Amino acid sequence: MQRLRRHDLVWLRAGAPIEPGPCCVDTADEVAHWRAAGLPLVCARGDGLPGDRVRLGLTLPGIGTRRRVSLVAARADILRSAAPPPLASLADTLPAAFAAPMRALALQCGALGITPRVYGSLLWQWLSGEPCLRADSDIDLLFELDDAAALPALLVLLRNAGSLMRVDGEVRCGAHAVAWRELAAALDGNAPRRVLAKSDEGIALLDVGDLWPARSRAA
Repeated sequence: MQRLRRHDLVWLRAGAPIEPGPCCVDTADEVAHWRAAGLPLVCARGDGLPGDRVRLGLTLPGIGTRRRVSLVAARADILRSAAPPPLASLADTLPAAFAAPMRALALQCGALGITPRVYGSLLWQWLSGEPCLRADSDIDLLFELDDAAALPALLVLLRNAGSLMRVDGEVRCGAHAVAWRELAAALDGNAPRRVLAKSDEGIALLDVGDLWPARSRAA
């Protein structure tokens, strides 16, 4: 099985046992309904889990208070996994006023060799077919960069993204992902150079110069 990354979509075999988190015991029926519909869960950080277990997440659909469910399953029960869907394939599910700027952003990122991928409320809305985006919702996007070469141009695009809908999310640089706004502020000198970096297993404070080997030599 391919390596699981945070935000990946995960399908479990039918009937596979799952362990709910301590605050999620009253969501068993809703989780069962979600799985019965053949819908995936999302891979979360595996902090402290043994290697044969995986932590998964589900945000129950709706536009009210977010109801996030944490679950643990056996890796052996994973049928398949996939990267989050690309923004280009979901942009048309947004209201017309938002769809055009999101399509434009996807094209501009594509010109840089970057495929923005969707997680958060837009993902859950697309999967469930139920409204999940509120008027104040962000569009959460994951940008994966193998090196830092395209980073300056990407940050310019994100700063200039349409103001109708706020673009949030992370830049994944190798093993770690950093919120793009925090990364931009650190590189501009407007915030500490140590940023909150999330890996598939935990969280660390890292200097921005250590996120990519190439940037480490140049920083």
